[in-house]
Amino acid sequence: MSQSILIEPHYWGSITYFQQLFSAESIVFDIHSHFKKGTYRNRCQIMGPNGKLSLSVPLIKGKDQHSVFKDVSISYAENWKKDHWQSLLSSYRRSSYFEYYEDEIAPLYQENFDKLSQLNMASIHLVMRLLKKDLKISFTENYITPGDFEGLDLRNTIHPNINKMSVTPMTKPYVQVFMDRMDFLSDLSILDLLFNLGPRALEYLEQ
Repeated sequence: MSQSILIEPHYWGSITYFQQLFSAESIVFDIHSHFKKGTYRNRCQIMGPNGKLSLSVPLIKGKDQHSVFKDVSISYAENWKKDHWQSLLSSYRRSSYFEYYEDEIAPLYQENFDKLSQLNMASIHLVMRLLKKDLKISFTENYITPGDFEGLDLRNTIHPNINKMSVTPMTKPYVQVFMDRMDFLSDLSILDLLFNLGPRALEYLEQ
C-alpha cells in the first residue's frame, strides 16, 4: 500500500530510488539533514564502455561539506559538467533512446546551479516530466528526528554500497547498450533505464 515517504534528493537517482518515489502516495524531500559523503546525494552510476562508471558532482571544500543539505554548494573549479556530459555521450550515444532525450537533458549541463539540492531536484523534476509522472512533493522545513515522521523514512536506505542498502534493489534485467560484451548491471542511474527503454521505463518502475 502506498504511503508518504521521507527521502533525500539524489543526483540522477538510481532505478530503485525512482521505484520508491513513483510508488509513494506523497514525497517529503529532506533538505535539512547533514550532507553525507560517499552517497547518491552527489553521484550517480552509469554503464560505461568498460563497466560501471561513477559520476560525482564536486562540492566546495570546507564547512559546506558539513552543512545541512540545502546549504551544500557545487564547485565549478573544474569543468565537471563537460566531463559528465561527455561520459553520457560515450556511454549512451548508441542506445535506443539517447537521441529522444538528449535535447531535454543537455540544458542541465549548461546551467550553473548554486546548490546541490537545486541540481538534484532539477534532475528529479525532469525525469517526472519525461515519464509523464505527476508526484505530490514537499520539502522539510526543519530536521526531522528518526521516528518522528508519520510515514516511511527512507533516508540513507538507498546507497552506492550494496552492503549499506536497506531496501531491496530492483534487479530485473532489461536490454543495456553494452550487453554484447558485458553482463547486465542492475540498479544503475535512472538515465540508464531512460536511454535503453524510453517511455517503457515507467512500466518497468511500476511493475
